[in-house]
Amino acid sequence: MTGMTVQGWRLVQTRRSEWRGVFDGVFLGERDGAWVAGRMLRGKSMRDGFGENGQWWYATYYDSEFDHEAYRALCALREYIRLSKRAADCWNGLFDQRAGESIDRYWSRRVPLDGVADMSALRVRPGHLGGGDIRSSSHMLPAAEAKYELLKLMRGAPALIELFRDPEQCRAGSDLHAVYDAAINAAGTVNLAVAGNRFSLSYDGTYNDADENWRHAWTRSPHPDRRTP
Repeated sequence: MTGMTVQGWRLVQTRRSEWRGVFDGVFLGERDGAWVAGRMLRGKSMRDGFGENGQWWYATYYDSEFDHEAYRALCALREYIRLSKRAADCWNGLFDQRAGESIDRYWSRRVPLDGVADMSALRVRPGHLGGGDIRSSSHMLPAAEAKYELLKLMRGAPALIELFRDPEQCRAGSDLHAVYDAAINAAGTVNLAVAGNRFSLSYDGTYNDADENWRHAWTRSPHPDRRTP
């Protein structure tokens, strides 16, 4: 069901399963920067979670104009996870991680990146006790995949997790809003800085020749000015 549109909402992730003959499920969706999380209809198959006109059982909407989209998405994610634990056999130990990654994947494809050269993603954060900077990076990847890795690095950064606990940073116009907006709408290389962390997409880096995707799914498109470490 992921990728479908239901009542104008694009489904970012769904989970449906059967328990004792009853099928139950949850969904996470987005429309124009607003987010929704809800329960599907209970039914008799994997395909009857929504009614003929896209009806669902119930849902909560996150569309406040005072909050930026990244915060609205986080609130919807938390509700989606909560609902998954109430629906029949929908939640497991990897659910929370995969649900967050589905949002990052969705955002990475919002801006078409066809024709953009391969990129790498990088996060640089301060070391502990006065030590040097700590770097986390990806290999060279197709542009959309590199952007997905950038958004995952941002999601996992403790400094940004802490910013989401600050009500002022969850408001439109905040520093957190600015970096997420720039990352989501990036159409190529980008350099971002917030809370002592630096994030970037660049045309520089090395390829991972062991990655099977380069043999079966991806075609290399390095930038002519690519630099390697």
